[in-house]
Amino acid sequence: MRMKLLSLGIVFAACLIGCQPGDDPKKAEEQVKEAFKALQTAIKEKDADKIWNLLDKDSQSDAEREAKAAKEVYGKLADKDKTDYEKRLNLTDKELADLTGKLYVKSEVFYKKHHEIPDSKLEKVSVSGDAASLNFIEPDDDNVKISLTRDKGQWKFSMKIPKAPEK
Repeated sequence: MRMKLLSLGIVFAACLIGCQPGDDPKKAEEQVKEAFKALQTAIKEKDADKIWNLLDKDSQSDAEREAKAAKEVYGKLADKDKTDYEKRLNLTDKELADLTGKLYVKSEVFYKKHHEIPDSKLEKVSVSGDAASLNFIEPDDDNVKISLTRDKGQWKFSMKIPKAPEK
């Protein structure tokens, strides 16, 4: 009998943790769709601040790591090679000297990886508590799935951050 009560208590607690009071699945799906539209616009406009605010903590950490790597590479380049690196990342010498993760998402490296998102068509959204996933079709017909988490009421994307060029 104790095991049944314990099991019932665990199931009830899990539901309380995963199901917030008042969560409306349709509302959550709409919020995810709106977040995706915001991401599309931010990437299209190459708005680093908006993109940054839509990334989850892990993606932001990855961007910080790649920014640090790019900054180190840039600092070690001979002056004659710096202009080429600036062009490859489409960032100024000042931006590269002070590169942060937020600024890295403005780089050509990031944009080339995610340039199809603005013209992609949303296909499906799935929400489960504070986690979600969405599928979209890129213009070249690739079917892509991306994960999201809700952080302080806002949906954040888990995005692949491309590696910084080595030279």
